[in-house]
Amino acid sequence: MSEEVIIIADPDVAAEQPAVEAHEEEGGSHVQLAAEPAFEIGDFTVTNTMVATSVTTILVLLFAVLVRVKAGVIPSRMQVIFELFYDEFYGRIEEVVGEKRARKLVGLILTLFIFILVANLFILLPLVGNIVTEHGHFMRTPTTDYSMTIALALITMGAAHVIAFTASPLGHLGNFIRVKPILDILRGKRPVSELFNAGIELFLGFLEIIGEVVKVISLATRLFGNIIAGEVVILVISGLMFATQFVVPIPFIALASFAGLIQAFVFTLLTTIFITNNLVHATHHEA
Repeated sequence: MSEEVIIIADPDVAAEQPAVEAHEEEGGSHVQLAAEPAFEIGDFTVTNTMVATSVTTILVLLFAVLVRVKAGVIPSRMQVIFELFYDEFYGRIEEVVGEKRARKLVGLILTLFIFILVANLFILLPLVGNIVTEHGHFMRTPTTDYSMTIALALITMGAAHVIAFTASPLGHLGNFIRVKPILDILRGKRPVSELFNAGIELFLGFLEIIGEVVKVISLATRLFGNIIAGEVVILVISGLMFATQFVVPIPFIALASFAGLIQAFVFTLLTTIFITNNLVHATHHEA
């Protein structure tokens, strides 16, 4: 007999534990899109996503220390894999912004990649899915929470703008607030006949601002959608019948893990492109 899979998006509905427990008693499973409370510190509620994100951060720090300690002239397998991704991102940044800036940016980009990769594959860690409190699971895959992916997208896009602004403040702002052609006309440096073109430039700057907002939504939604879809597929396959709970989901788990790797790479690659493009446009506009 197949199980019923229920997707709960509303936090208020998700908080009604008796309803969820009733479905579980009937053999159903649920996918909760909203983060569940893990515990409380005073009036502050710590969700299972926050717990998982904290664990992810600790794991990334331990990985960095381990790579640093184990690094040597004769590389280990872990060092070879690390250097493979390092060379990939460093090469892409260097060919656009040069060696000096590439050395400063590659650490940020590589850390972002490792963090998202660990977050995407978090469910594969032992005992993660088995720790349950009265509110629900104590930890969950961080990137299956849309708030988490939105935060990642805001941080990365914010960093892209800060880096470009630091390199060339006026040049970067000039990409979005394109009033220079109008000011040139008012000062008599350009003929009045170019007023229409100046208006188009101003409008294009406004479109650039909208484009930056769209980038945040696109980055967050792509990462969230792919990771949550993988977990839903695994849950559906596991819930078809008793026999499909064990061996059958393994290929889907492997596929979801591969998708997690790809999405971590895509997110980081797009971030790299956004940062380098902002730098190039800022310095070019200033020149």
